[in-house]
Amino acid sequence: MNKKWMVVASWVLALLTGLIAGVVFTQNSGKESAALKQLLAGGSGQPLEAAGKSYEFVLARSYLCGVRDEEHKPVALNHLADAMADYKGWEIVAADATKMILMKRENDISPECKENGHFGLSADGTLTLFHGLPADHEVVQTFYRIDTAKMEASLPKEEVENLKRGIRVRDLAEYNSVLSTYGEFQLNAE
Repeated sequence: MNKKWMVVASWVLALLTGLIAGVVFTQNSGKESAALKQLLAGGSGQPLEAAGKSYEFVLARSYLCGVRDEEHKPVALNHLADAMADYKGWEIVAADATKMILMKRENDISPECKENGHFGLSADGTLTLFHGLPADHEVVQTFYRIDTAKMEASLPKEEVENLKRGIRVRDLAEYNSVLSTYGEFQLNAE
């Protein structure tokens, strides 16, 4: 059997074992909480499987440009192991009887940044990534303060004006290029 499949299957098995052990322990101790019963019963008093409830995956993505997004996917309980196989490389952040939160750190900029991201300078001279033009003031991510006097003395006037108006970034290469170009003008923190 595929080694990655075994890892996924073991996570699912550990999750389900933990839930079952918790229920058995609380039943045996005579102190089962009403909230735990409600959670495991899906609000109906029946076990989740019998109630026909689905499990929920919360897929959280974190991008280099500072954007984070979430997607909610319902999964039938009898297809939980198969669904886990679809999310190889995702980190399990949290799980309970109704949902599992999975995180993936993308080595890219977000679709929103690709669609309308612009580097520019904030009012205080900080290199900033904006959603839209810098004049719209929709900050996505801030980086570092720029020594504008040094930058204006070193770069052609056109490049300085482009940064003030906003430099469009459509992909990770352009994003990294802007950071590299203007990184040499970073003010030292003192």
